[in-house]
Amino acid sequence: MIEFLVMALFLAQPASSQAAAPAASGAPVVAQATPASKSGAPGAPTAPAAKPAAPDAGAPAAPPPAPGTSLAPTGLRNPVDLSADHVTGDRNQAVLTGNVVVKHQTMDIRCEKMTGYYNATRQVTRVVCAGNVRAVDGDRQARGERADYDVPSGVLVVTGSPEARQGNTYLTGTKVRLVLGSERLEVENARILVDSPSTTAVPGTRKKAPAPKPAGTTP
Repeated sequence: MIEFLVMALFLAQPASSQAAAPAASGAPVVAQATPASKSGAPGAPTAPAAKPAAPDAGAPAAPPPAPGTSLAPTGLRNPVDLSADHVTGDRNQAVLTGNVVVKHQTMDIRCEKMTGYYNATRQVTRVVCAGNVRAVDGDRQARGERADYDVPSGVLVVTGSPEARQGNTYLTGTKVRLVLGSERLEVENARILVDSPSTTAVPGTRKKAPAPKPAGTTP
C-alpha cells in the first residue's frame, strides 16, 4: 500500500524540463516538487519576483580631448567648408550671416546669408544663399540675388536678375545653371554678348569709289 501511494504521488507531479535518468530496478523513487504556476495557491512555493529592467543609460559619453588636441574631424571624403561672421543652427540646419563663404571642391560661393540643410548623418545636402550671390567654378562665373546649391549632384541654380560669364562670353537671363566641375553653362531666356576677332577696319570709314572722268578726255 505504501509503495502504491509513492507511485501515485510521483505520477501526479508535472514533468521536469530535463528527462530524469531511469531508476534502477528496486531503487526507491524520489519525487521532486515544482513551483505552482499560479501564485497564491495554498502550500505552493512562490518564485522570486523578477527585477525590473534597468533603464537604458544610452551611449557612453565621449572622453574629453587631450590638451591641445583639435576637435576638427579627420578623414572627410567630400567636405563642404562653410564660414561666416555669425552662425546659428541645430541638428537639421544652420544659418550663416555676414560674409558667407561656401567652398565645395572647385565651387566657391559667396553671399550675405546662407541656410545649410543636413541629413540624418549630419552631412550637408543643400545650401540656399541670398543677397549679392557670387559663384565661381573654374573659368565660369555667375552672380544674382539667390542661389540654390544641391551638394550631392553639384548643381548650382542662380536666380534674381542673374548674369554669367565664361571666358569672353557674357550672358544674362532669368536663371543660370552651373554643374560642379563641368564646363557646361545653361541660361534660360538668355541674351549673349560675345567677342569677335579683331579687324583692321576703322568703324565709320568706307573706301570711296573713283570719280568719273569728264567726257572727251583720253586716258
